[in-house]
Amino acid sequence: MRKGLVAIVLAFAVTLAVVVGNRMSTEAMAVVVGVVCGVAAGIPMSMLLLLILNRRSQAVEEPSYGPVGSRQGAYPPVVVIQGGSTAPNGLMPPYYSSQWPTQEPAQRRFHIVGDDLD
Repeated sequence: MRKGLVAIVLAFAVTLAVVVGNRMSTEAMAVVVGVVCGVAAGIPMSMLLLLILNRRSQAVEEPSYGPVGSRQGAYPPVVVIQGGSTAPNGLMPPYYSSQWPTQEPAQRRFHIVGDDLD
């Protein structure tokens, strides 16, 4: 039963490829062949990349933090939390201050390409 189904699907695919191939132009057929060859060339490289990455992930080992002396040189993670300022809130500089520069910004001059020069 299964072999018969595979044979029918394979025959349908071949027949469809022949019918479509006869109706396509030469340029379109070249594009299809190029895409198929490109995908086929990329499959071995993808498999090799997956194999290398899989081996690397298996080789990485997490250090275990057991009782003291179970592993030499293994320290638990250190977390540093920085404290805030010791100055009272009234002495801290505000984010918006009235001491911003009051100088007017310089006027910008634009030149439109293709426009008459003044």
